[in-house]
Amino acid sequence: MHTIADNLLIVGADLRGWANLPPQTCNVFLVGGHVAALGEHLDIAGAQVVDATGCWLTPGMVELCAAGREPGQEQDEDLLSLSRCAAAGGYVAVAVAPDTQPSNDDHAVTELIVRRARDLGLCDLLPIGALTHRLQGQTLAPMGEMSEAGAVAFGDADRPVLSSRMLRRAMEYARSFDKGVVTQPLDVDLAGAGVMHEGKWSTRLGLKGIPAAAEHIAVARDIAVCQLARGRLHVARLTSARSVQHVANAKRDGIAVTAAVSIWNLLLTDAQLAKYEVNLRLAAPLREESDRQALLQGLRDGTIDAITCDHQPWGLAEKEVEFDRAQPGAIGLQTAWPLLCELIGAGELDEATVVRATVNMPRAILGLPPPELHDGQPATLAVLDPTAHWQLDRSTSLSKSRNSPVWGKPLVGRVTLTVFEGRVSFAG
Repeated sequence: MHTIADNLLIVGADLRGWANLPPQTCNVFLVGGHVAALGEHLDIAGAQVVDATGCWLTPGMVELCAAGREPGQEQDEDLLSLSRCAAAGGYVAVAVAPDTQPSNDDHAVTELIVRRARDLGLCDLLPIGALTHRLQGQTLAPMGEMSEAGAVAFGDADRPVLSSRMLRRAMEYARSFDKGVVTQPLDVDLAGAGVMHEGKWSTRLGLKGIPAAAEHIAVARDIAVCQLARGRLHVARLTSARSVQHVANAKRDGIAVTAAVSIWNLLLTDAQLAKYEVNLRLAAPLREESDRQALLQGLRDGTIDAITCDHQPWGLAEKEVEFDRAQPGAIGLQTAWPLLCELIGAGELDEATVVRATVNMPRAILGLPPPELHDGQPATLAVLDPTAHWQLDRSTSLSKSRNSPVWGKPLVGRVTLTVFEGRVSFAG
């Protein structure tokens, strides 16, 4: 059982992401899990000191796209292991995808996720309710029941809604509950049986490709339907330059659309598939360097709102197979922070952009209040060290699955401490 953060003095941390406080170096004293004092100079006799010099003290990151696998596939992940991974990665809230077995298309599964989050007490688990029954795109799911049970948004996970009429009805229905719709746009006819980006590398590797047009055509369709329905659209993971432009145009026209990008698409390209790395077979495929640069620029200028670690756990049976037979996805909750540090260190993203895309905008997309740090409030925060060296392996990983592209590789940047609602949920 995680312990109450009592008489805990966090010293020398750099505040990042708080709505009521500018970036500054500050000490924070916690008593009984509550914030007891803030200040540049605090000297508390008998306090347990956490030296956070050079570290970020944030409200904790929020993840917009994670597969919890419970109920139905607990051998790959369950809500306990997911929560532990989140806390170890500096996340205090995780939006849980509806592609469970059975799918989260009624209030029972939604209530299960909400109840488990409350019982575990490690982080918020925020259910995304299914848009359609059994994620099949044929009939609408009972959004009203799921909304009352705690669903924060609606979507069909990685399955595109093929019918524009159905998508319009879903957006109009979701609007009546003041909820957004999450899509992973894909023209399935164009994508066919593709398993990676269609380009020179798919030709060299002899693998079937997914053209970028299969995404950006669907992005344009989803945006048009959103405008027609006067709904709210969140595009779960952008991968192509043309898609970024579509989102930029939609925002310019006042359409209520937000978008995220996977950390893998910010770091890597399809060239990294030269050795058929199955853990880089992703639902949002790696594309060319020009696309990667467009995604980075989209983040910098605010076209893209958020970064997702896109946590997709799979067991050995689903991953230790030929590339084109492997299930798409990789785990990422524990390694998002060091990968973000890599992007900052390379000068490709600045600190303010990373904070906005992992702390502030995900909260706004999910309808969560802006995070503030005040005396007397229960503490929810994460201390992130940008310089600590470690690696993800059997001794450090808290996921039930091992399908990480950086498994066993040196990483720089680690979470030191996560506190959720007054209790220490992770101490590194």
